[in-house]
Amino acid sequence: MAAPGKALLLALILAPGAFAQPLAARLQALLQGPRFEASRVGVSVVSLDTGLPVFEQDAGKFFVPASNAKLFTCAMALCRLGPERRIRTSVLAGARPGPGGVLKGDLVLYGRGDPMLLARDHGYPGTPDPFEALAAQVALAGVREVRGDVVGDDSFFRTRPFGSGWESGDRDYAFGADVSALTVHDNMVDLRVYPGRDGGPCFLFPMPGLGLLPLRNLTTTGPGPAPRALWEGEELVVSGALARDAAPATLAVPVRRPALFAAGLLRRALERHGVRVMGGTAARTSTAPVELAFVESPAVRDLVRTTLKDSVNLYAQLLLLQAGGSEEAGLAALAAFLKEAGIAPGDVLLEEGAGLSRKDLVKPRALTALLKHMATRPEGAAFADALPLAAVDGTLRNRMGDSPAAANTRAKTGTLRNTHALAGYVTTAGGERLAFAILLNNHVSPAPTADIDALANLLAGQP
Repeated sequence: MAAPGKALLLALILAPGAFAQPLAARLQALLQGPRFEASRVGVSVVSLDTGLPVFEQDAGKFFVPASNAKLFTCAMALCRLGPERRIRTSVLAGARPGPGGVLKGDLVLYGRGDPMLLARDHGYPGTPDPFEALAAQVALAGVREVRGDVVGDDSFFRTRPFGSGWESGDRDYAFGADVSALTVHDNMVDLRVYPGRDGGPCFLFPMPGLGLLPLRNLTTTGPGPAPRALWEGEELVVSGALARDAAPATLAVPVRRPALFAAGLLRRALERHGVRVMGGTAARTSTAPVELAFVESPAVRDLVRTTLKDSVNLYAQLLLLQAGGSEEAGLAALAAFLKEAGIAPGDVLLEEGAGLSRKDLVKPRALTALLKHMATRPEGAAFADALPLAAVDGTLRNRMGDSPAAANTRAKTGTLRNTHALAGYVTTAGGERLAFAILLNNHVSPAPTADIDALANLLAGQP
């Protein structure tokens, strides 16, 4: 059976005279169909070749943008930080080691907001383990013994562990992982659950960080509900069951207190490199002035590419904070950038950088104005390359295949409950370059992505 929306698309493409109508008329006919009759739909399409609007429907009204908000954050990051900028994570101390390699005082892991320190799902092939690299540098600096604590310091940002408007329950899932200037492994662990003996508890293996999480194991080997893990205060409570012959289960579990977790990972690495730590592991602010080791993030262009391709909320929020040191200052920097881009101050009302807030509001014409502006910027090529490519990669890898949009449409997706968005660039079959934004709110549908893709396919197929 054809996927929902594909039959309509093929009918539009193959019908005699299907492209005889102007694009605006064809878009309007589709929008007036039954699939959109109960929804709020905002559309803005602009020609990059002429600079003129091609089609608008409620383009001046507010819509919840979902992850289309990341377009504003990432464009600002590219232009303000620069595509080649890298973010440094340091190991600091109060002084250099003394005789015998003894370091008096704490060894501090100081984060400056690198989103991809030991990245969980988005690392680049061949990237070395940053904790091994840091520990090796510390040992090379002559440190043999630390007479203090290993400290994680995430004070570079003035922030809460979540963005404004994020719901409290979001923190229990990967999409709402805690925000910290000392982010490691996307502030997540992959908790492997293995069956034990019949009637006994299952075996738990967090990866990474075995032994670093405060686990309470309430699991059972035998019949019962599937394993689950939730934080209760300072403990991660793992419950549920696995049959004795069941395959292991893997749970994506958010980390609380990421700075402390990162300090624990560094301590483990130090021990592997022959550095003895006499004190404990802690998370606090430090003023240690001497840098003994450092690693750097991928370039901002790569951070933006990962953020947009895979729609990573944590990374987008960290890029916003990178622009100002706090959410408020980051939003002020974003407002200044949008003003320079010619976007009216009232057209974009964001309270965080990822689009996870259900209170964010954007006008469709602001999205196309941003896309049009970025197409004129030196950073525009990196921005366009960072967008998911239909039927090829990112959040569009499984969408719009066997259509004019495949390997042609570069666009950012957006999804919240009954909210869907798609904005980006497409070249029509006739060779015209378009910027477009499609925002669906209050859209209840069994196939919402097919609905929005049908609109994008019309743009791509226009002769």
